[in-house]
Amino acid sequence: MNSAHVSWTFLWRSIPVIMVLGLTPAAVAGGGSPAMAVARASHAAAAGGPSRHAVAAGTISTFAGGAGGPGRATSVSNGGFCGLGNEEAYAGGSLYFAAGGMLRQVNAQTDRLTTPLGTAAQGPLGDGGPAALASVNDACAVAVDHFGNLVVGDNDAVRIRVVAAATGTFYGQAMTAGDIYTIAGNGITGFSGDGGPATQAEMDFPGNVAIDSAGNVLVADTRNHRIRVVAVSTGTYYKQKMTAGDIYTIAGNGTLGFSGDSGPATQAELDFPRGVAVDTTGNVLIADTGNNRIRVVADTTGTHYGKKMTAGDIYTIAGNGNGNRNDEPMFSGGNATQIEVAVPDTMTTDSAGNVVIAATGGDQILVVAVRTGTFYGQAMTAGDIYTVAGGGSLRGSGILATMALMFPTAITVDSSGNLVLCDAYGTPTPAIDVEVVAAHTGTYYKQKMTAGDLYRIAGNGWPQFSGDGGPATGAVLQDLFGIAADATGNLLIADSANQRIRVVAAHTGSHYGRTMTAGNIYTVAGDGKQGFSGDGGPATKAEIDFPNSAAGDAAGDLFIADNLNNRIRMVAAQTGTFLGQKMTAGDIYTIAGNGSSMLSGNGGPAAKAGVPNVFSVRVDGAGNLLLGCEGEVRMIAVHTGTYYGRKVTAGDIYAIAGNGTFGFSGDGGPATQAEVDPSSATVDGSGNLLIADAGNQRIRVVADSTGTFYGQAMTAGDIYSIAGNGTFGFSGDGGPATRAEFNDPSSVAADAAGNVLIADTGNSRIRVIAAHTGTYYGKKMTEGHIYTIAGNGGTGFAGDGGPAIDAETTPDDVVASSTGDVLIIDAGSNRIREITG
Repeated sequence: MNSAHVSWTFLWRSIPVIMVLGLTPAAVAGGGSPAMAVARASHAAAAGGPSRHAVAAGTISTFAGGAGGPGRATSVSNGGFCGLGNEEAYAGGSLYFAAGGMLRQVNAQTDRLTTPLGTAAQGPLGDGGPAALASVNDACAVAVDHFGNLVVGDNDAVRIRVVAAATGTFYGQAMTAGDIYTIAGNGITGFSGDGGPATQAEMDFPGNVAIDSAGNVLVADTRNHRIRVVAVSTGTYYKQKMTAGDIYTIAGNGTLGFSGDSGPATQAELDFPRGVAVDTTGNVLIADTGNNRIRVVADTTGTHYGKKMTAGDIYTIAGNGNGNRNDEPMFSGGNATQIEVAVPDTMTTDSAGNVVIAATGGDQILVVAVRTGTFYGQAMTAGDIYTVAGGGSLRGSGILATMALMFPTAITVDSSGNLVLCDAYGTPTPAIDVEVVAAHTGTYYKQKMTAGDLYRIAGNGWPQFSGDGGPATGAVLQDLFGIAADATGNLLIADSANQRIRVVAAHTGSHYGRTMTAGNIYTVAGDGKQGFSGDGGPATKAEIDFPNSAAGDAAGDLFIADNLNNRIRMVAAQTGTFLGQKMTAGDIYTIAGNGSSMLSGNGGPAAKAGVPNVFSVRVDGAGNLLLGCEGEVRMIAVHTGTYYGRKVTAGDIYAIAGNGTFGFSGDGGPATQAEVDPSSATVDGSGNLLIADAGNQRIRVVADSTGTFYGQAMTAGDIYSIAGNGTFGFSGDGGPATRAEFNDPSSVAADAAGNVLIADTGNSRIRVIAAHTGTYYGKKMTEGHIYTIAGNGGTGFAGDGGPAIDAETTPDDVVASSTGDVLIIDAGSNRIREITG
C-alpha cells in the first residue's frame, strides 16, 4: 500500500477501512428501483415538503439524517458538551440548551423538542439570515436576554451570536426577527478590541454567556483569562463608561494565575474561567475553573455571602484552590471557602439566592447556602457547602440525586425552582442528557417527580442515535459508510458508529420481518453495542463492529460487511438453507470470514477464508456476492458458473480483480493479475464490474463479457481504465473522462441511462461520465466526457433546496435510482442527501 493512500484511508476516515456502495439486482438492471420514487414522495409528505414532482431537476435536499426531532425530548439524542439557558429562558415556558452545534428548545408543558438554531453540521455561518438555516460550529452556551433574544456562545467560530426575537436594534445593530447576527468576535482567535466594537474584537474560546441586571452580555473569555461584557446600551457599568455594541474587560488582567482577591477585579489573575453568571443582587459570579474556585465581582458595596465587599472588587466565596478530580467526598456542610471544589464549570443562583455549582472534577452538583434553612431536602447553614446531586454510582431516572453517577457540565434553575443540569456522562463519546433535580414534589416536564430525585427530561442516552420508527429526516446517524437500494427500493444504510444497519422504507408494508411505513427509518441489524455476538439469533440483538456496507438480494436476504469483525454476515429473509447453512428467518449468520485479519482462502470455502477490512458487499445480477477488500475485489459464488471470466463453484470465494498488491498495473490484461487500490465496487447495466480505484485516482472496469464498453474493445475478465489519468487533483470537467484528475474517487455507481456516477470525495463533488450524448441532470453532455453535477468544492453543509451544483457537501457514497434521482452519503453532515434527476 502506498503511503499517501494509507494516510487518507486510515487517518481521514479514523478507522482502518473504506466504505463502498452496493447495488441490488434491480439496481444492476436499471440503477435502482421505481419503488424508490414512492419512498421519496412519502418521505417528502411526512416531512411536510413537496413531492419530488414539484422539485426542479438538479435540486439537492436531505433524504435521511440530521439534527433529530422534532419529537418528544427524551426520544432525541444529543451529542457533545452543552450549556443551559438562564432563568430568563423560562419566561415563555421553554427550556433552551446548546449541544452538539445546535440550540434546542424544550416546551416544559408538552415535552416537545425542536431545534431553532443549527443544523448539526458545519457550514456557512448564515449571519443576517434565518437562524433555522444557519450553522453553529460549537454552541456550548446560551442565554435569553431582557428582550427575549437568544444569545449563543459559538466556540469554534469564536463569536457570540444572537437570534433576534423581534425586529429592532440590539447591541448597536439593526436586526430582523428570526434572523441571526454576530454581536462579538471577528472569528479570529486572540485578544484585542477592548473599548471598541465587539464585532471587531478577538476572543479565545468564549465559553459561557450570561445577562447582567442591566441587560449587558457577559462573556467568559476563557483562554484570555478574562470576563468581558458587550454593552447593550450606552451608559456606565462596572465603573466604566461604555458604548452600545462595544466590548470591555470587567475581570481578569489576562495573566494566568491566582491573585487579586479583595482588590479591583480588572487587576486580578484568573485561570481559564469557564463560567459566568449574575446573582439575584446583580453581583457577577465567576467559575474560576483552573483555580478551583467560585469568585464574585461585587455590584454594590455591602455585605454579600457573609463578606464585606466593595463594588468592582473580586472575592472568593467557594473553593480552597485544590481540586482533586474524581476524588471529592460528599459534602454535607463545612465552610465553602475551605473546601475543595474540583473544576467548577458553571454556576447559577436559585430562587433563595444560594449558589449552585456544576463541579465536573468531582462529578457533583454543589450548593453554597446563602442563608440557614432547608434546601433540596437538606438542612443547610449559611456559608457552608453541600452536595445535592452526583457523587454516587447509579444511572437512571427517578433515583435519589445524591446517589447518581454523572458528569455535570452546566447548571441552571427553572421557573419552578428545580435544578436543571447537562449531564455529559458517556463513553467513548458523551451522550448529553438534560436532567432535573426536583426541588419540590410535583409534575414537571410531563413527569411526576419527587423532591430530591433526579429525572431525565431531554436526550435518549445515546450520543448520536435516534429516530427509529419515525421519518428518516428526523433521525440522527453517525459515521455513515455505505448505502444501497435493495430489490424493492428500500434504502439500506450502514450506520457504522451506531453499530447498526438501518433501512428507509420505500413503501408501507413488511420488510425484513417487520411492518414499516414509507419514508420512516428502522434498525434491521445490530443492537448498538460494538463487538461480535448473536450468530444464530435475532439480528437486532446481535453485536456488530463498524459495519461498512449492506446489500439485499431478490429474496429479501440482507448481507452485511461486518468490517472490524472481518466477516460477512447474513440476515435470512426466510427459514431454509443458504450456502449449506440452516437458517431461521430474521436471524443472523456468518457466511464468510474466519475472523482473521489476514487475507486468505482464494478458491476455497468462503466460511474458512480470511476477509479482513471488507469495505463493501453487494449482490450482482446473478445473486453472487461481491466484496471489496484491500487490494482485491472478491466474489462469494452463490451459483456455480462463469462470471467475470472465471469459472466458480457455489460456496467458494474468488478474487476477480487485483492481485493483493497495492499499486497500479495490468490495464488491458487479466484483472486478477492487475494491481489495484480500490475503495468501491459495483456493477453496471451490462454486468461489468465498476471499480473506484481511489488510490490510483481512476475508475476501472472488469468486463463480464467480451465486447465494446465505454468506447473500448474489452475481453471478458480483463481490466481497463475508463476515467482518470492517475494524477491527484481536480481537472477535466467537460472533456474526456480518461484525462480528468480525481481526488479520492471513493465510490462509483451506474444510473438508469448507463452514466457512471462518481463520488469524488476529496474534491467534494459528484461527477458523471456520460454514457451517451444528451442532457442529464440539467446539463448537456458528450459521450465519454466527465461533468460535475453536485458540489461546489466546499466541504461544509449547505445548499439544501437549491441547485446541487452550488451546494457544499462531502460525498462518500453514491447510488442512483431508475427514476434518475441520485442519493449520496454526505459524510460531513451525517446525512443522506438526494439530487433530483
